[in-house]
Amino acid sequence: MGGKPSLDQSDQKLLIKNLTKQLETLSVNSILNDKTKNKIHDEVINGTKIRFQNIEGLPPKELRKLVDNGKKDLGEGIVVVFAYKDDKVGVAVGITSKLTEKYDAVKFVKVSSEIIGGQGGGGRKDFAQAGGQDQTKINEAFEKIKKLI
Repeated sequence: MGGKPSLDQSDQKLLIKNLTKQLETLSVNSILNDKTKNKIHDEVINGTKIRFQNIEGLPPKELRKLVDNGKKDLGEGIVVVFAYKDDKVGVAVGITSKLTEKYDAVKFVKVSSEIIGGQGGGGRKDFAQAGGQDQTKINEAFEKIKKLI
């Protein structure tokens, strides 16, 4: 049995897919570990814990994970995460279960997406997500959300 093992096409495709995934994970983690790109600000408004997170260079599809992590960190509270990359902005809002009696993530997301120039988005009371184009309006959207709490 001489010669090099040859990778057939489907193996190659799989390998490339896995490497691409690993690379994405690495770049996501490096962004999340970079405090200049991943800004987290926790505050308490009317007795409710809120986390505002704003991340530069992150693909919006990563938002859901971040919201889940934020909920775990807070234990009880509202997590609002914006991520932007190129000219895409994503916003996701998560609300821990007890607070969904008072607050609705969909409402927060709709308000945000209007400000960042996006479509209404949607989801459930405990998690909602939307997109937009204007990253310069992210802080304005945060301020608007604060007023809803």
